[in-house]
Formats: sequence, structure tokens, C-alpha cells
Amino acid sequence: MGRKKITLPTNGLDTIRNLAERGVKETDIVKALGISYPTWLRIKEENEDARRTLEEARQIEENKLFGILFDKAMKGDSTAAMFLLKTRHGYKEGAEQVNANQVNVKITLPGSMEPEEYLKEVKTDE
Repeated sequence: MGRKKITLPTNGLDTIRNLAERGVKETDIVKALGISYPTWLRIKEENEDARRTLEEARQIEENKLFGILFDKAMKGDSTAAMFLLKTRHGYKEGAEQVNANQVNVKITLPGSMEPEEYLKEVKTDE
């Protein structure tokens, strides 16, 4: 006879939501739930509510952090502004920004000519 399958405690979804929204590490959330990490991995795989609650809470955390960083950037914090430009808009230091939809054309010109050679080339077209 096997052991009883461990599930989330009664307040498990609330615990996950509250801690994840505050940026608590997943390993610490597991400790607060009173389960082992392997059990947590199984629960996340089998319990859509647990997985969705964690994902939604992490998204809320991200949005809060982004809002704080954005506000700092708008108030003139150049470090926050540069970070947002790099992470959200692909800016790179020391490199030109290249847009994904931009067309690049490469033109190869012949080497330099002496003036007399150039005049011969131009006059042959007449």
C-alpha cells in the first residue's frame, strides 16, 4: 500500500499568491507551504490552479517592478532609463540600433582609378 499523495494545504493558493507577488523565491514558497520541492514540482505539473496562481502572481510582481523602474526613468533617473531602453527596446552600447524590419543593402564599389582610366571608362559609354 502506497503513501497518501500530498496536496496543497487548504490556504495553499493564497500563500502562493501572496508570497509570489512580493517576489519571494519559489523554494521559500515551498517551505511556507510545508511541502518538499519535488512534491511542489509534481503539484505544479498536475494542479493547473497552482501553476496559474504562481504565474499570475509573478506577472503582478513584474508589473509592479516595471512601474517603479518606469517612474524613476520618467523622473530623470538615467540608469533606470538606460536599463529600460536596453531591455525593452534592444539598445546596445557601442552598436547602432538595427530594427528587425530594416532592409540592409550592401554596395561594393570598384577600387580607385587614375583620372585617365576613369575618363576612358566614362567616354566608352557615349
